[in-house]
Amino acid sequence: MSKVKICLDAGHVGSNYNQSPVVKTYFESAMVWALHLKLKAQLESRGFEVITTRKDIGTDLGVYERGTASKGCNAFISLHSNACGTESVDYPVVYRAYDNQSGVDTLALEIAKKVGQLMGTAQAGRTATRKNSAGGEYYGVLRGARAVGTPIYMLIEHSFHTNTAATNWLLKDANLAK
Repeated sequence: MSKVKICLDAGHVGSNYNQSPVVKTYFESAMVWALHLKLKAQLESRGFEVITTRKDIGTDLGVYERGTASKGCNAFISLHSNACGTESVDYPVVYRAYDNQSGVDTLALEIAKKVGQLMGTAQAGRTATRKNSAGGEYYGVLRGARAVGTPIYMLIEHSFHTNTAATNWLLKDANLAK
């Protein structure tokens, strides 16, 4: 039996993209880069084969291209933190296939709930879908993964970097290691 192969995507390029408006030392791009490296090591230690969409933090690839990097993989996971205009919003959300391809909603919901429990978010984790005007996947990375036949693909928003508690949690390297 071959290993399960996972493609990880650190959601944004560079070390200073998408600064938090509530904790100025937080940049989404730096957090997701660190998180994807930790997740890669943990998955590999458990026997998974893991590839990443980019070789270094400064490599800028289009979102669709990052999704297509998952060709031949069993799963694609893009890591992010969300933002909104309300400080009190604090929950992880996993965006998954709009048509529940491969029955992914069950896995996505389990991941969202576990991330919320681990982070101690104010609201429970949830799943969501989003379609574009043509009726396909809204997010380019998810469109790309779907286009190359990756059976399971998701975009994980690790709560909101517009929430002070969530942002402070995401800033701690020890928390990301969890």
